[in-house]
Amino acid sequence: MSTIAAISTAPANGGIGIIRMSGKNCFEILDKIFVPKQKQNIEEISGYTIKYGYIIDFKTKQKIDEVLVSFFKAPKSYTTENMCEINSHGGVLIERKILELCLKNGAEMAEPGEFTKRAFLNGRIDLTQAESVIDIINAKSEKEMKSSVKQLEGFLSEKIKEIKKDILDVLVN
Repeated sequence: MSTIAAISTAPANGGIGIIRMSGKNCFEILDKIFVPKQKQNIEEISGYTIKYGYIIDFKTKQKIDEVLVSFFKAPKSYTTENMCEINSHGGVLIERKILELCLKNGAEMAEPGEFTKRAFLNGRIDLTQAESVIDIINAKSEKEMKSSVKQLEGFLSEKIKEIKKDILDVLVN
């Protein structure tokens, strides 16, 4: 699968903006635009860590933003692929510029829901859990939100497995 990137935060000015990237070449692309404050080879950085540094447009030699980058190494990420999240200042312009650099350096624009689709296709979550993600995002009440979170945790999946087992037991006997 290709390496995908997208702005993960709402399209508005705010304190923080997050650009997410996932795929085999995620860290190679990141290495072309990110300079950690404490020099370290990106491949040597452990998963579940955050590094402080700068996003740089190496063609113009211009610092784009001061950022924190979260590293998630396969298979222990949301998509089960190598993944990173670039936490930048939350201006719409700055987020777009960082996304543009990711795309210019080899990433492809993610489709809406593609990170969750990859989590499903890679076996990290099942279909009911994938559907619950959009339910959480669109929840309009506390009850809806709680129900969707339970579904994301696998509650509905477990109930379906129990029913399937009961049906198979009846068929076998």
